[in-house]
Amino acid sequence: MLAATHAAFSTALYLGGAAVFEYQTDPVSWGLAILFSFMPDIDIPTSRVGRPLFWLSVPLEKRFGHRTITHSVIGVAILAALASPLYFAYPLCFWSVLGGYWSHIQIDMANIRGVDLFWPSPLRVVMPGKVRFRLEVGSKAEMIVLCALLVFCVGLYPMSSLGLRGGLHQILKDFDIAYDEYVQVQGLNWHTLELKAIDNLTLEHIVCSCPVLGTWQSGLIIEYQGKARSIGKSQMHHNLFPVDAVLIKGEPLRVISQRVDMKGRSLRWLVDNLQANHGYYLLGELYVDADKVVNVSQIETYHPVIWGGNKVKLHYAKAEDLHDYLNLTAIRGEVMVQFWLRPGDAAVELSFSGGGGKVTTPGVLEGMF
Repeated sequence: MLAATHAAFSTALYLGGAAVFEYQTDPVSWGLAILFSFMPDIDIPTSRVGRPLFWLSVPLEKRFGHRTITHSVIGVAILAALASPLYFAYPLCFWSVLGGYWSHIQIDMANIRGVDLFWPSPLRVVMPGKVRFRLEVGSKAEMIVLCALLVFCVGLYPMSSLGLRGGLHQILKDFDIAYDEYVQVQGLNWHTLELKAIDNLTLEHIVCSCPVLGTWQSGLIIEYQGKARSIGKSQMHHNLFPVDAVLIKGEPLRVISQRVDMKGRSLRWLVDNLQANHGYYLLGELYVDADKVVNVSQIETYHPVIWGGNKVKLHYAKAEDLHDYLNLTAIRGEVMVQFWLRPGDAAVELSFSGGGGKVTTPGVLEGMF
Protein backbone atom coordinates (compact mmCIF):
# COMPACT_ATOMS: atom_id res chain seq x y z
CA MET A 1 0.00 0.00 0.00
CA LEU A 2 0.99 3.63 -0.47
CA ALA A 3 2.32 5.61 2.49
CA ALA A 4 -0.75 7.88 2.38
CA THR A 5 -3.05 4.88 2.70
CA HIS A 6 -1.11 3.60 5.70
CA ALA A 7 -1.22 7.04 7.33
CA ALA A 8 -4.97 7.36 6.75
CA PHE A 9 -5.71 3.86 8.05
CA SER A 10 -3.59 4.34 11.19
CA THR A 11 -5.37 7.65 11.82
CA ALA A 12 -8.74 5.95 11.45
CA LEU A 13 -7.76 3.31 14.00
CA TYR A 14 -6.31 5.93 16.36
CA LEU A 15 -9.42 8.14 16.27
CA GLY A 16 -11.73 5.15 16.35
CA GLY A 17 -9.93 3.85 19.42
CA ALA A 18 -10.36 7.24 21.11
CA ALA A 19 -14.09 7.12 20.38
CA VAL A 20 -14.50 3.59 21.76
CA PHE A 21 -12.03 3.58 24.67
CA GLU A 22 -12.38 7.33 25.43
CA TYR A 23 -8.72 8.21 25.79
CA GLN A 24 -7.59 11.79 25.20
CA THR A 25 -5.97 12.30 21.81
CA ASP A 26 -2.83 14.40 21.50
CA PRO A 27 -0.47 15.31 18.63
CA VAL A 28 2.45 13.25 19.97
CA SER A 29 0.65 9.91 20.24
CA TRP A 30 -1.21 10.59 16.99
CA GLY A 31 2.08 11.35 15.23
CA LEU A 32 3.65 8.17 16.61
CA ALA A 33 0.74 6.11 15.28
CA ILE A 34 1.28 7.55 11.79
CA LEU A 35 5.08 7.26 11.95
CA PHE A 36 5.04 3.63 12.99
CA SER A 37 2.43 2.80 10.37
CA PHE A 38 5.35 3.13 7.91
CA MET A 39 7.80 1.02 9.94
CA PRO A 40 6.98 -2.50 8.69
CA ASP A 41 8.23 -1.39 5.26
CA ILE A 42 11.70 -0.97 6.69
CA ASP A 43 12.43 -4.23 4.84
CA ILE A 44 12.40 -2.27 1.53
CA PRO A 45 15.38 0.09 0.92
CA THR A 46 13.27 2.26 -1.41
CA SER A 47 10.42 2.80 1.06
CA ARG A 48 9.76 6.00 3.01
CA VAL A 49 11.50 4.62 6.11
CA GLY A 50 13.87 2.31 4.25
CA ARG A 51 15.78 5.14 2.56
CA PRO A 52 16.99 6.94 5.72
CA LEU A 53 17.52 3.59 7.47
CA PHE A 54 19.22 1.91 4.52
CA TRP A 55 21.84 0.36 6.78
CA LEU A 56 19.03 -1.72 8.31
CA SER A 57 16.63 -2.08 5.39
CA VAL A 58 19.19 -3.48 2.92
CA PRO A 59 20.24 -6.48 5.07
CA LEU A 60 16.60 -7.09 6.07
CA GLU A 61 15.53 -7.33 2.45
CA LYS A 62 18.44 -9.58 1.50
CA ARG A 63 17.93 -11.90 4.45
CA PHE A 64 14.13 -12.09 4.76
CA GLY A 65 12.46 -10.40 1.78
CA HIS A 66 9.39 -8.15 1.87
CA ARG A 67 6.31 -8.66 4.08
CA THR A 68 7.88 -11.42 6.15
CA ILE A 69 9.45 -10.88 9.57
CA THR A 70 8.60 -7.17 9.80
CA HIS A 71 4.98 -7.96 8.90
CA SER A 72 4.64 -10.83 11.36
CA VAL A 73 3.67 -11.47 14.95
CA ILE A 74 7.39 -11.80 15.71
CA GLY A 75 7.98 -8.29 14.37
CA VAL A 76 5.18 -6.93 16.56
CA ALA A 77 6.63 -8.72 19.60
CA ILE A 78 10.12 -7.31 18.94
CA LEU A 79 8.72 -3.80 18.65
CA ALA A 80 6.68 -4.25 21.85
CA ALA A 81 9.83 -5.29 23.71
CA LEU A 82 11.81 -2.31 22.38
CA ALA A 83 8.99 0.13 23.18
CA SER A 84 8.14 -1.37 26.59
CA PRO A 85 9.71 1.52 28.61
CA LEU A 86 7.07 3.77 27.06
CA TYR A 87 4.34 1.65 28.63
CA PHE A 88 5.36 2.73 32.12
CA ALA A 89 6.06 6.38 31.28
CA TYR A 90 3.50 7.18 28.54
CA PRO A 91 1.04 4.29 28.07
CA LEU A 92 -0.90 6.01 25.29
CA CYS A 93 2.30 6.51 23.28
CA PHE A 94 3.18 2.83 23.73
CA TRP A 95 -0.17 1.68 22.39
CA SER A 96 0.02 4.26 19.59
CA VAL A 97 3.35 2.80 18.47
CA LEU A 98 2.00 -0.76 18.48
CA GLY A 99 -1.34 0.27 17.00
CA GLY A 100 0.29 2.19 14.16
CA TYR A 101 2.61 -0.71 13.40
CA TRP A 102 -0.26 -3.20 13.45
CA SER A 103 -2.41 -0.97 11.22
CA HIS A 104 0.19 -1.35 8.45
CA ILE A 105 0.12 -5.14 8.72
CA GLN A 106 -3.66 -5.24 8.85
CA ILE A 107 -4.26 -3.20 5.71
CA ASP A 108 -1.46 -5.03 3.87
CA MET A 109 -3.56 -8.16 4.31
CA ALA A 110 -5.87 -6.57 1.73
CA ASN A 111 -2.99 -6.51 -0.76
CA ILE A 112 -2.96 -9.15 -3.50
CA ARG A 113 0.02 -10.95 -1.96
CA GLY A 114 -1.04 -10.65 1.69
CA VAL A 115 1.44 -10.94 4.57
CA ASP A 116 3.40 -13.72 6.27
CA LEU A 117 1.78 -12.97 9.62
CA PHE A 118 3.01 -16.18 11.23
CA TRP A 119 6.51 -16.10 9.73
CA PRO A 120 8.59 -18.31 9.53
CA SER A 121 5.50 -20.39 8.77
CA PRO A 122 4.72 -20.26 5.03
CA LEU A 123 1.06 -19.59 5.88
CA ARG A 124 0.06 -16.35 4.18
CA VAL A 125 -2.76 -14.21 5.59
CA VAL A 126 -5.00 -12.32 3.18
CA MET A 127 -8.21 -10.40 3.70
CA PRO A 128 -10.58 -10.67 1.88
CA GLY A 129 -10.04 -14.18 0.64
CA LYS A 130 -10.97 -13.68 -3.03
CA VAL A 131 -8.24 -12.13 -5.17
CA ARG A 132 -10.60 -9.90 -7.15
CA PHE A 133 -11.59 -8.07 -3.96
CA ARG A 134 -8.02 -7.35 -2.86
CA LEU A 135 -6.05 -4.21 -3.72
CA GLU A 136 -3.10 -3.67 -6.00
CA VAL A 137 -0.60 -1.05 -4.82
CA GLY A 138 -1.28 2.33 -6.43
CA SER A 139 -4.38 1.13 -8.25
CA LYS A 140 -7.62 3.06 -8.69
CA ALA A 141 -9.17 0.77 -6.10
CA GLU A 142 -6.58 1.86 -3.55
CA MET A 143 -7.26 5.52 -4.38
CA ILE A 144 -10.95 4.94 -3.70
CA VAL A 145 -10.11 3.26 -0.38
CA LEU A 146 -7.78 6.15 0.51
CA CYS A 147 -10.48 8.74 -0.20
CA ALA A 148 -13.00 6.74 1.84
CA LEU A 149 -10.56 6.55 4.75
CA LEU A 150 -9.96 10.31 4.66
CA VAL A 151 -13.70 10.99 4.74
CA PHE A 152 -14.06 8.47 7.57
CA CYS A 153 -11.30 10.20 9.56
CA VAL A 154 -13.02 13.57 9.18
CA GLY A 155 -16.19 12.05 10.60
CA LEU A 156 -14.31 10.30 13.40
CA TYR A 157 -12.43 13.39 14.57
CA PRO A 158 -15.29 15.01 16.54
CA MET A 159 -16.39 11.58 17.76
CA SER A 160 -12.90 10.93 19.17
CA SER A 161 -13.24 13.80 21.65
CA LEU A 162 -16.82 12.95 22.61
CA GLY A 163 -16.49 9.18 22.78
CA LEU A 164 -18.85 6.78 21.05
CA ARG A 165 -21.46 7.06 23.77
CA GLY A 166 -21.04 10.83 23.91
CA GLY A 167 -21.42 11.08 20.15
CA LEU A 168 -24.62 9.06 20.25
CA HIS A 169 -25.76 11.26 23.11
CA GLN A 170 -25.24 14.38 21.00
CA ILE A 171 -27.26 12.84 18.18
CA LEU A 172 -30.04 11.19 20.18
CA LYS A 173 -30.21 13.80 23.00
CA ASP A 174 -31.39 11.02 25.29
CA PHE A 175 -31.87 11.83 28.98
CA ASP A 176 -30.96 8.31 30.15
CA ILE A 177 -27.54 8.63 28.49
CA ALA A 178 -27.04 12.03 30.13
CA TYR A 179 -27.97 10.58 33.52
CA ASP A 180 -25.66 7.56 33.18
CA GLU A 181 -22.76 9.78 32.07
CA TYR A 182 -23.21 12.15 34.98
CA VAL A 183 -23.37 9.35 37.55
CA GLN A 184 -19.97 8.12 36.37
CA VAL A 185 -18.20 11.50 36.52
CA GLN A 186 -20.05 13.59 39.11
CA GLY A 187 -17.80 15.58 41.40
CA LEU A 188 -14.98 15.85 38.86
CA ASN A 189 -16.18 18.71 36.65
CA TRP A 190 -18.89 21.30 36.41
CA HIS A 191 -21.63 20.02 34.13
CA THR A 192 -24.41 21.78 32.27
CA LEU A 193 -27.57 20.19 30.91
CA GLU A 194 -28.75 21.53 27.56
CA LEU A 195 -32.41 20.86 28.17
CA LYS A 196 -35.86 20.87 26.68
CA ALA A 197 -38.41 19.81 29.28
CA ILE A 198 -42.02 20.06 30.42
CA ASP A 199 -42.97 21.22 33.91
CA ASN A 200 -45.08 18.41 35.39
CA LEU A 201 -47.11 20.87 37.49
CA THR A 202 -47.76 23.75 35.09
CA LEU A 203 -47.13 22.00 31.73
CA GLU A 204 -44.83 24.88 30.83
CA HIS A 205 -42.28 24.05 28.12
CA ILE A 206 -38.79 24.89 29.32
CA VAL A 207 -35.63 25.40 27.27
CA CYS A 208 -32.51 26.12 29.28
CA SER A 209 -28.84 25.50 29.83
CA CYS A 210 -28.86 24.54 33.50
CA PRO A 211 -26.04 23.65 35.91
CA VAL A 212 -26.27 20.09 37.21
CA LEU A 213 -26.08 19.73 41.00
CA GLY A 214 -26.57 16.03 41.65
CA THR A 215 -28.85 13.03 41.31
CA TRP A 216 -32.30 12.23 42.67
CA GLN A 217 -34.56 9.19 42.20
CA SER A 218 -32.98 8.06 38.89
CA GLY A 219 -32.95 11.65 37.70
CA LEU A 220 -30.85 14.80 37.99
CA ILE A 221 -31.00 17.90 40.14
CA ILE A 222 -30.47 21.07 38.11
CA GLU A 223 -30.49 24.73 39.01
CA TYR A 224 -33.19 26.53 37.05
CA GLN A 225 -33.85 30.24 37.64
CA GLY A 226 -31.87 30.07 40.88
CA LYS A 227 -33.82 27.12 42.31
CA ALA A 228 -33.01 23.44 42.51
CA ARG A 229 -35.37 21.38 40.37
CA SER A 230 -35.45 17.66 39.71
CA ILE A 231 -35.69 16.28 36.21
CA GLY A 232 -36.53 12.72 35.30
CA LYS A 233 -39.13 10.44 33.80
CA SER A 234 -41.16 9.87 36.97
CA GLN A 235 -43.89 12.44 37.54
CA MET A 236 -44.11 11.23 41.13
CA HIS A 237 -40.53 12.20 41.97
CA HIS A 238 -39.54 14.94 39.52
CA ASN A 239 -40.55 18.50 38.71
CA LEU A 240 -39.59 18.34 35.04
CA PHE A 241 -40.06 15.74 32.33
CA PRO A 242 -37.14 15.65 29.83
CA VAL A 243 -37.82 15.93 26.10
CA ASP A 244 -34.23 16.48 24.91
CA ALA A 245 -31.15 16.50 27.12
CA VAL A 246 -27.44 16.81 26.37
CA LEU A 247 -24.84 16.78 29.15
CA ILE A 248 -22.00 19.27 28.60
CA LYS A 249 -18.72 18.86 30.48
CA GLY A 250 -17.25 22.07 31.89
CA GLU A 251 -14.33 23.22 34.01
CA PRO A 252 -12.74 21.04 36.69
CA LEU A 253 -14.73 21.11 39.91
CA ARG A 254 -13.27 21.29 43.39
CA VAL A 255 -15.67 20.46 46.21
CA ILE A 256 -14.77 21.44 49.77
CA SER A 257 -17.03 19.88 52.38
CA GLN A 258 -17.51 20.26 56.11
CA ARG A 259 -19.75 18.35 58.50
CA VAL A 260 -21.67 20.38 61.06
CA ASP A 261 -23.11 18.68 64.15
CA MET A 262 -26.62 20.09 64.56
CA LYS A 263 -27.59 18.47 67.87
CA GLY A 264 -29.47 21.07 69.93
CA ARG A 265 -29.09 23.68 67.19
CA SER A 266 -31.65 25.24 64.89
CA LEU A 267 -31.43 25.85 61.18
CA ARG A 268 -31.63 29.56 61.97
CA TRP A 269 -28.43 29.19 63.99
CA LEU A 270 -26.76 27.53 61.00
CA VAL A 271 -27.82 30.21 58.51
CA ASP A 272 -26.94 33.08 60.85
CA ASN A 273 -23.48 31.75 61.67
CA LEU A 274 -22.45 30.31 58.32
CA GLN A 275 -21.03 33.25 56.40
CA ALA A 276 -18.61 32.65 53.56
CA ASN A 277 -17.18 34.28 50.47
CA HIS A 278 -18.56 31.48 48.26
CA GLY A 279 -22.00 30.08 47.64
CA TYR A 280 -22.74 26.73 49.24
CA TYR A 281 -25.16 23.83 49.28
CA LEU A 282 -26.52 22.06 52.35
CA LEU A 283 -27.09 18.31 52.50
CA GLY A 284 -28.06 16.21 55.46
CA GLU A 285 -30.76 14.71 57.64
CA LEU A 286 -32.03 16.14 60.92
CA TYR A 287 -34.37 14.63 63.49
CA VAL A 288 -36.60 17.27 65.05
CA ASP A 289 -39.50 17.54 67.51
CA ALA A 290 -42.43 15.76 65.86
CA ASP A 291 -44.89 18.09 67.59
CA LYS A 292 -43.39 21.15 65.96
CA VAL A 293 -45.73 22.74 63.42
CA VAL A 294 -44.23 24.07 60.20
CA ASN A 295 -46.19 26.24 57.81
CA VAL A 296 -45.16 24.65 54.52
CA SER A 297 -46.92 25.68 51.32
CA GLN A 298 -44.66 23.67 49.00
CA ILE A 299 -46.54 21.48 46.50
CA GLU A 300 -43.62 20.59 44.23
CA THR A 301 -42.77 16.88 43.92
CA TYR A 302 -39.14 17.70 44.71
CA HIS A 303 -37.85 20.44 46.98
CA PRO A 304 -34.34 20.93 48.43
CA VAL A 305 -35.92 20.74 51.91
CA ILE A 306 -38.19 17.79 52.64
CA TRP A 307 -40.06 17.73 55.97
CA GLY A 308 -41.65 14.51 57.18
CA GLY A 309 -42.96 15.00 60.71
CA ASN A 310 -39.88 14.27 62.82
CA LYS A 311 -37.32 14.40 60.03
CA VAL A 312 -35.96 17.14 57.78
CA LYS A 313 -33.87 16.19 54.76
CA LEU A 314 -31.68 18.74 53.01
CA HIS A 315 -30.70 17.96 49.43
CA TYR A 316 -28.69 20.72 47.72
CA ALA A 317 -30.52 23.35 49.74
CA LYS A 318 -29.53 27.01 49.90
CA ALA A 319 -30.12 29.40 52.77
CA GLU A 320 -33.20 30.87 51.08
CA ASP A 321 -34.77 27.39 50.84
CA LEU A 322 -34.84 27.13 54.65
CA HIS A 323 -37.22 30.04 55.26
CA ASP A 324 -40.12 27.90 56.56
CA TYR A 325 -37.87 25.69 58.67
CA LEU A 326 -35.54 28.12 60.44
CA ASN A 327 -37.05 27.58 63.90
CA LEU A 328 -36.74 23.80 63.83
CA THR A 329 -34.21 22.55 66.38
CA ALA A 330 -32.43 19.28 65.74
CA ILE A 331 -32.56 16.53 68.35
CA ARG A 332 -29.74 14.91 66.42
CA GLY A 333 -28.27 14.95 62.93
CA GLU A 334 -25.59 16.49 60.77
CA VAL A 335 -25.47 18.89 57.86
CA MET A 336 -22.83 18.70 55.15
CA VAL A 337 -21.84 22.11 53.81
CA GLN A 338 -20.45 21.93 50.27
CA PHE A 339 -18.53 24.73 48.58
CA TRP A 340 -18.15 24.28 44.82
CA LEU A 341 -15.07 26.02 43.43
CA ARG A 342 -13.78 26.69 39.94
CA PRO A 343 -10.09 26.82 38.94
CA GLY A 344 -8.60 30.06 40.20
CA ASP A 345 -11.29 30.69 42.82
CA ALA A 346 -10.08 32.20 46.07
CA ALA A 347 -9.72 30.08 49.17
CA VAL A 348 -12.87 29.58 51.19
CA GLU A 349 -13.23 32.23 53.89
CA LEU A 350 -15.60 31.83 56.81
CA SER A 351 -16.61 34.41 59.38
CA PHE A 352 -18.85 34.05 62.42
CA SER A 353 -21.42 36.60 63.47
CA GLY A 354 -20.92 35.59 67.07
CA GLY A 355 -17.34 36.87 67.06
CA GLY A 356 -13.98 35.29 66.61
CA GLY A 357 -13.02 37.19 63.50
CA LYS A 358 -12.39 35.66 60.10
CA VAL A 359 -10.90 32.27 59.36
CA THR A 360 -9.21 31.49 56.04
CA THR A 361 -9.01 27.83 55.08
CA PRO A 362 -7.18 27.18 51.79
CA GLY A 363 -7.85 23.46 51.70
CA VAL A 364 -10.16 21.31 53.73
CA LEU A 365 -12.29 23.30 56.16
CA GLU A 366 -11.32 22.53 59.70
CA GLY A 367 -12.89 23.45 63.02
CA MET A 368 -15.76 25.31 61.45
CA PHE A 369 -17.82 25.33 64.60
